[in-house]
Amino acid sequence: MVKVRTGGRTVRFKVLGPLEIRDGHGEPVQLGSAKLRAVLAVLLVSANRPLPAGRLVEMVWPDRRPPTAIGALRTYVSTLRRDLQLNDAPPRLVTDAAGYRMDVTAADLDLLAFEELAARGEQALRNGDPLAATELLSRGLALWRGRPLEDVAVDADPHGRLVVAEERRLAASEALVDARLALGQHTELTAELRALVEENPLRERLWQQWMLALYRSGRQADALAAFRRLRDRLAGELGTEPARAVRDLHAKILAADPKLDLPGEVSPGTRTVVPRQLPADAASFTGRRTELAEIADLLRGDPDDRVPPIGAVDGVAGIGKSALAVHAAHLVAGGFPDGQLYADLSSDSTAIGALGQFLRALDVPDGGRYDVTEAASRFRAETATRRVLVVLDNATDAAQVRPLLPAGPGCAVLVTSRRVLATLDGVRHLHLRPLSPSESTKLLGRLAGADRIAADPAAVRKLVGLCGGLPLAVRIAGARLAARPTWPVRTLTDRLANARSRLDELRADDLDVRASLQVGHRLLAAGSAEERAAASAFGLLGLPDAADLSTPFAGRLLGAVDATPVLELLVDAQLLESPAPDRYRLHELLRLLAREVAATRSVGERTAALTRAMRWQVATAWSGYAMLRPGDPRLDTAGAWADGGTTFPGVRGALEWFETERANLLASAEQAAATDGVPDEIPGQLARALFAFFHIRGHRADWIRLNQTALAVARRTKDAYAEGFAHRDLGAAYELQGGFDQAAGHLEAGLRLFTEAGDDTGRASCLNGLGTVYDSLHRYDQAADCLSQALSIARRLGDPHSQGVYLNNLGPVLGQLGRYDEALGHLAESGAIFAELGNRRGHAAAVTNLGEVHEAAGSPGEALARFTAGLAIFRELADEAGQAHCLTHLGLAHRDLGQVDRALECLRSALAICERTDDQRGAARCLRLIRETLRQAGPHGKGQRLSANE
Repeated sequence: MVKVRTGGRTVRFKVLGPLEIRDGHGEPVQLGSAKLRAVLAVLLVSANRPLPAGRLVEMVWPDRRPPTAIGALRTYVSTLRRDLQLNDAPPRLVTDAAGYRMDVTAADLDLLAFEELAARGEQALRNGDPLAATELLSRGLALWRGRPLEDVAVDADPHGRLVVAEERRLAASEALVDARLALGQHTELTAELRALVEENPLRERLWQQWMLALYRSGRQADALAAFRRLRDRLAGELGTEPARAVRDLHAKILAADPKLDLPGEVSPGTRTVVPRQLPADAASFTGRRTELAEIADLLRGDPDDRVPPIGAVDGVAGIGKSALAVHAAHLVAGGFPDGQLYADLSSDSTAIGALGQFLRALDVPDGGRYDVTEAASRFRAETATRRVLVVLDNATDAAQVRPLLPAGPGCAVLVTSRRVLATLDGVRHLHLRPLSPSESTKLLGRLAGADRIAADPAAVRKLVGLCGGLPLAVRIAGARLAARPTWPVRTLTDRLANARSRLDELRADDLDVRASLQVGHRLLAAGSAEERAAASAFGLLGLPDAADLSTPFAGRLLGAVDATPVLELLVDAQLLESPAPDRYRLHELLRLLAREVAATRSVGERTAALTRAMRWQVATAWSGYAMLRPGDPRLDTAGAWADGGTTFPGVRGALEWFETERANLLASAEQAAATDGVPDEIPGQLARALFAFFHIRGHRADWIRLNQTALAVARRTKDAYAEGFAHRDLGAAYELQGGFDQAAGHLEAGLRLFTEAGDDTGRASCLNGLGTVYDSLHRYDQAADCLSQALSIARRLGDPHSQGVYLNNLGPVLGQLGRYDEALGHLAESGAIFAELGNRRGHAAAVTNLGEVHEAAGSPGEALARFTAGLAIFRELADEAGQAHCLTHLGLAHRDLGQVDRALECLRSALAICERTDDQRGAARCLRLIRETLRQAGPHGKGQRLSANE
């Protein structure tokens, strides 16, 4: 199954060329079968229009309709809706009485985006705004990548929409030519128009435009020759003459009619100075289509505005701010006929140098003799009636920029800076993020050669990952490969893989990632007392291996009561980013720099900082455990490690924290295991404290990985107690994953260790685990024996929580053995214990297991009521494992009552949860039950069919 992780952003679809699906990060999403792609293609082309199921079947199976077509279609639609998350806001796949409808917007589908941009561009041209028309039409036409849906095997155009779109494409191309002719771009157009008339030889409007472009370029003879070619072709193929408009243009060209000249053109002797200061564009510039479109839209401005638009691009060092600004400026330069001004402000902290340069470029005499105020005033006066683009690169702050702003509403300003220029009035901010892996790969290929990149895709993927999407790093890697043609890509990849020397490797000639990143840190270190404190803190923040840092975690790391001011200063300096409130993240290359900064501190300082932060993680994890399993004797194993953590208001809050911090907690356990000086207890404490979370939410692979780390440390330090717990929890994880032999092996090892240590609580816990393994293997006598032993120990120890757990597990086993009264009694006692302890999850489990006993006793109605009650509690607690368990048994109960559709609905909902939580055993069971249910339903299944994943 394809799972699309959109990160809060929607999937996007492309049909103007091969069918493409992109996730919220711009990465391609692959769909499985050709029929699934065909269904999606037809729905997309019919966007926002209902399509009857019968019509859709005819298009997907044009030659021979199979008898199962309607059922298969439902499966395909269900798969698309689930795998591409097409359920809520657009894009949304809707089923209603009229059929199927794909609700999408122009932001979701390139076909709609093209139609919208083409209409807006043509309207702008009619309104006399060729600059806006050029920008809009260019964006629209850039969406075309080839023949629509050229890789889809069926005719996916039920309404003829693609035919209309191809005609609109030609019309938009003609409108774009008109707009560019109005902007005086006739010389550039001659070659493009030649290619267009070759592709569309009977399109007379294109010939007419080509003739005009040739004439305005001083090529009268070529313009006349073009007319003769058109006339001969039309006569030979159609037996007709060119249209009157073309013939009239031919006559005017023969007469050199002045009306054909570009309006507003002046002779060279009267033309004013037009500065062209932009640096050369980068030939290897790659990607950033969204950002370029946003900048172009911004710089075009609003005709009603009385001030020039200002765009400010910010981002971490090396992210490509300057390259983007220069490239964007070159793309829109034609819209600023009075010139383009450029200043690199990194070399001069004051504005006067740039102002003098600008005034001289505008042919103002003695432009360098003014002070800042006078020069700024004269600059505004000179630009008041001009259309000038001003690019201010590497600005330090808003105060440096303000004097350099032009006055004319026809002007525009593009600024780049590391810091966000938050106090600059009327500015639109664009925060530049790392390149996507595909963009990084494309850039690397342009620099090092496409053949070398294609030779080892795996090494390339790893290399661009090590560059972290930082264009500067990718450029350096590409330059180094280009300079060493005998190196395979893997050679450089292996060198970059060493984190200690990666920044040393990312250097070529005058390009240096470390030097670029150090600038921001040095500026902070030379600033105010608060900024110096932030610069000092930067090194410690790079110590953890965690993917991101919460504010409390960072506070413990820094030894600060409130770390927010320091963290926000680092965000302002682009040394840290804040992807969400109270969350902070270091770019991977900045993390390497931070660790170099931290290396100036003593080893003791560094390990103390890590220990403080990890202790807080352990304590908070135990706080969450207490919320999820109140009264559990496992809490007693925390000791002092439970002190000083963050507390939670309820079960949902604890689960959300565990889910958010899961990857970071695993990273901390592994880092603690590998770091001298950090307490050896941390991996084991974290593993024990996350038991309840993993039991509820799944994530079996992470659960196993964490406990394997804890087991390795326990063995290394000869901590039999911690080793026993690691074995016990590995047994639980493997059992729930379906690895029963591995589970039993670990549980028996744990039982042996706890028995040798005389730890009855641990021994009972392992017996309980073995009992559930035997239950899963349908070895009910052995299961009952182990669980009864565990219960006996818990009663002797006076441990109510464990009694509740063991009674709860023993009840269904006794039910399978036909001992229904005992089973019901055990489960009633378990429910009462958990109710008294305030353990809602335990109570829900007891209610659900009562349903299992009624199910085994042949009372599906009673079972249904219990499972429904249990499901309600598990949903209230956001307990996905409990929900999947209840839904599975609800499916069985509905099936036993003859309610096939309801049964399949429950089983498929359970399957979705199991797949999402990596519950392989649960998913396999759901699939088996779905097949059995469909088979038993036979012809009475109301069109229900097996889906592609069933």
